[in-house]
Order: sequence, then structure tokens, then C-alpha cells
Amino acid sequence: MALASNYCWVKPGECMSEYQYYEFQTIDRPLSAEQQAALRKLSSRVELSATRAAFNYAYGSFRGEPLTLLEQHFDALFYIANWGAKQLAFRFPKDALAAEQLQPYLLGDEESYVGDCHTTSQHLVLNLEIREEEGYGWIEGEGLLAPLLPLREAILRGDLRALYLFWLRTANDRAGWEDEDEEAEPLVEPLVPPGLGQLDPALQAFAEFFAIDQDLIAAAAEASPRLTVLDEPVEQWVKLLPAAEREAFLVQVARGATHVGINLLRRLRELGGAKAAAAPAAPPRTFAELRAAAKGQQQQRAQREREAAERARLATLESLAQREAHVWAIIPGLLAKRTASGYDEGGTLLGELRELAVHRGQRTTFDARLAELTAPYAGSPALQRRLKAQHLV
Repeated sequence: MALASNYCWVKPGECMSEYQYYEFQTIDRPLSAEQQAALRKLSSRVELSATRAAFNYAYGSFRGEPLTLLEQHFDALFYIANWGAKQLAFRFPKDALAAEQLQPYLLGDEESYVGDCHTTSQHLVLNLEIREEEGYGWIEGEGLLAPLLPLREAILRGDLRALYLFWLRTANDRAGWEDEDEEAEPLVEPLVPPGLGQLDPALQAFAEFFAIDQDLIAAAAEASPRLTVLDEPVEQWVKLLPAAEREAFLVQVARGATHVGINLLRRLRELGGAKAAAAPAAPPRTFAELRAAAKGQQQQRAQREREAAERARLATLESLAQREAHVWAIIPGLLAKRTASGYDEGGTLLGELRELAVHRGQRTTFDARLAELTAPYAGSPALQRRLKAQHLV
């Protein structure tokens, strides 16, 4: 069996699926006319603009190599197929980010996931993939990339929460294998970034896309300090920048270089003696410890949901109690219609009134009134079915 260019396990030439969706996006600069012409040659199915290319396939396959296309033309790649493949990849300027920052969060290439980064002559490419076994049924990929695009800028600025979340996802997969291997080394978490308890919309979309367990995230966030907004004295730091460096940065801006601001801020912090955020005092946790903490989070969440459901139930009963006389008054008319809709609405209202009677401890009184109300319809199978569905008979 071979791994085809679109990441499904098949024999060569047999990679066919009910649905595949690829989307590529530029962020730093638009596509040139030559680049757009090259993309049109790849497929007649391409939806192309100066900043975006999308490919939809049903029982077909993409002829290009997605990561190569990303390296050559784009800044973001999104891929999803209904056999269970999901992929998000970003291209960064090579001098804006160090691979060493990302590697601790990437667990390599395994059967159910890929997390890696590599460099080219000009770029660093981060590639994140999940390969599910069961697939997703019918899916639609259009519109799923846009909410994820802010993550690229966040990573460039040193926000590694997306990387940590992906580590949680892949560590959970790996833990399933290692549970069967008593000699396996415990998997230890990388540095926990701040703000895991304050996920913005892009990070929430990321967690949803890769189906990252919310209880695991909550457990991890227990060791994650809150994000703080720094009021950095940038104006003062600029004065410390040598004239030659100031001119060099200005020349880069004039020539359209990307992410000059990030490199400049990094240099100003260095000159100003800005201190990096202190590492958490708590020691790194094993994934087994995180998983145990997640079970506690799940129990707490389930308790909160039960309490919320009970509050909602009581509020509904209180509202019904204020309308009780009116509800009893309209039910005879609904049943007298002897129609499916009348029986449906009447049966539903009777079920609600029964809940109110049980809450008040007045079930005997309710049963007597119910019997009197429904006696004329004892021979109606249609009403009896609805009463049975409401647990009234």
C-alpha cells in the first residue's frame, strides 16, 4: 500500500473519494499573473482569484502535490476528505520563525497524524494533519479555512497555543497505542503557553476542526497563565535602534518585505531589555496526568450541565404554572379536532402539565382530570399513541 499525494492509504492510482476539498490562500502578497496561469493548468475545476485557489473533487483526485504548491505560491493550505483526512499547513518567512520553537509540539509522522515542520531556501512550512479511521460521511470544506487564517499571524508573534492544542490531539492518539506498551516512556507535555483558558475564535475553530477534547483543553489550562496585555515603551526603544538598522528596516518596508514589523519588534525588545514571560513554576505533566485531570474536568462539566438543565426545567415549570388554567382550557378544543396536529399539540401540552403535577406532588389530581378529558377518545388509536409517547397511559 502506498501513501498517495492526497494522503489516503490506497494502492497507487486508486485514490478515489466521494469528496475532497483543497483550499490555498495567500496572505503576504497576491498571486502574480504567471502563478495564476500555472494554477489553471493544474485543474479545470479550480476556483481562482488573486489570493485564493480552491479545488473540489467528487470521485476524483488532485494532480498537484499540496505542500509543494504551498511552498511555491501560498501562505496557507487547508484540506479535508470524507474518508477521514484533515490538514492545515502554513508557510512562514524563514527568518521570522525558528523551527526549534515549534518542534517540541510536533510528534512526527504516524499512522493517525502528522505534525512536522521543514525549511526551504526562503520559507518555513508547518504541516498539521489528522487521519481518522472512520471518516466523516458527507462534508463541506468551503468556508472552513477563513476562521483559521489568524492563527498564522498569531504563531508569527510567538503565540503557540495552536501548536499546544495540536500536541494534545496527537498525544491523545499516541496514548492509545502506548497504553498497551508497558515499557513505553511517559509522554511529557511541552512548555504550556499562556492563555489556554482564553481561546479566541480562531483557536476555538482550530479545536473544533481537529476535534480536540474540550476536557483535555480545560485540564491543560490549569497550568496556563492568563494572557496579559503589555504596554511596551516602543517609542523609547526606537531611539535605541542604530540609524543603519532603522534605514534597513525602512528599505525592507519599501520593497514589500513581509512581517518587517514582527522582526522590528523582536529587535526593539532585545535593545530595550524586555524580559520574556517567565516559564510556569509547575513541572511539566505527563499525558497520563493530563488525561486523569481531564476526567475530573468532564465530571465537573457534566455536573454543571445537570445543574443548568435543572434550572431550565424549573424555569419552564414556573412559566407553565402561570399559564396552567389557559393550557387546560385549550386542550379540549385541540382534541375535538380529531386531527393529527390537534392530537400532537394536545398530547404535548398534557405531557407538560403532567410534569408540573409531579413537581407539585399532585399526580393523583392530574390523573383524574386526564381520564375525564380523554374519555371521549378512548377508542382513538391515534390519540392513544400520542398519550403513550408522553408516558400518560
